[in-house]
Amino acid sequence: MSSDVIRMTIPAVLAYARLPRVAVAGLATRSGFSYDEVEDLRLAIGEVCQVLLDGADRDGTLTVSFTIERGRMGIEVVSDGPAGRNDGAGEKLSGQLIEATVGAVDVSDEGRRISFTKVAVDDDLD
Repeated sequence: MSSDVIRMTIPAVLAYARLPRVAVAGLATRSGFSYDEVEDLRLAIGEVCQVLLDGADRDGTLTVSFTIERGRMGIEVVSDGPAGRNDGAGEKLSGQLIEATVGAVDVSDEGRRISFTKVAVDDDLD
């Protein structure tokens, strides 16, 4: 099965964090995810952007990569700015929320890269 990769780069500004949520909704709907799964993806990517922005506008950009196959989507969000300086409580709570909606989450590059994969539950995607 082939996959498509779509990338978007946005300013690291809270006002633009909604753009990846809109994009993931359209891409996930087209890829066969259910309404609830689309909402899970929207919630997860919104939380990822919040964690990377550390709750405030930042210098630099966020680059969001969507790797799409029928019924499967991998998402990676990378900040090119410095890692956040919070106490970790918000990040831990967001991580739990993200894991509850999409499963395992990988955080790397000193907290500047977060990725996860969501697989549709529907077995009729073949």
